Amino acid sequence: MVRTMRSIEEEARVHRIDGARAEAFLADPALADLLEGDILKELVAWGTDGVRRALVVGLEDRGRIALALAKAGVFVTVVEPDETLHEAVKVAAEQARCGIQLNFYASDYMKRDFAASGFDLAVFYATLSRYNEPLVVLKKAARELRAGGRLFARVRVRPTLAPMARLVGRLPHGAQVIRKAGELAVRVPQVRSILTLPDGAALLEGAGEVFKVERTVRYHLVAPLLGRLGSLPAVPGRQWLARALPLAVKADALALRARPMTYLATHLALFGVKELGLGRTFRL
Repeated sequence: MVRTMRSIEEEARVHRIDGARAEAFLADPALADLLEGDILKELVAWGTDGVRRALVVGLEDRGRIALALAKAGVFVTVVEPDETLHEAVKVAAEQARCGIQLNFYASDYMKRDFAASGFDLAVFYATLSRYNEPLVVLKKAARELRAGGRLFARVRVRPTLAPMARLVGRLPHGAQVIRKAGELAVRVPQVRSILTLPDGAALLEGAGEVFKVERTVRYHLVAPLLGRLGSLPAVPGRQWLARALPLAVKADALALRARPMTYLATHLALFGVKELGLGRTFRL
């Protein structure tokens, strides 16, 4: 896969979104383990099988993925523009005696080129929502993965207001309420930077034209919201929220077994593989 004029033009349009922020609960190890532990365990098991060189874009997870891969003997290249997030990961790696397995770049991923086919695995844990054209970011990663290499991407999404609009629109002033909610969503940076559920689904569909998608996961309904509220010191009833959170995680998982509920999921994850070609056309 060579860099084409089209890919150069696409990448020139890509920029990081101002105001985009990491999910606050990821800074709390206990909350992160409760809410994301299962998906991370699946990623690490899948991402260390026969993998020697990995690219990890972003440290929103506070380096848990990079450390787990390094401990498994994988050589990890980390690209994270915020250097303040590097040091804690470096210290943890030295304590685990796997520091030599980690290489850090304080850079925007889209401003740094790596060798074509240089990695066996690329991880975009909570990073894609920070870019205005996340599919172009994945196309760049496809160039830097070897044939047969693996891709993991996880995005936070906000369900579309359309179903709610149909329900609430029947109530007095319902249409105005929905319109105001939509206006608010596009004004608040922390919300604007989250993909809508249709956009998230379109991203996965687009990724499926570049990678062979082995598995997609839609998970979480209300548990992350409770986790965020419980982490705020000014919120009353924090202890109750902390006790309710494990139950909320289980309730979410149970509810999402019903297919209609998956359209209300707040997180999407993708496990993909860069195919060997074999008559497949890659849109790069």
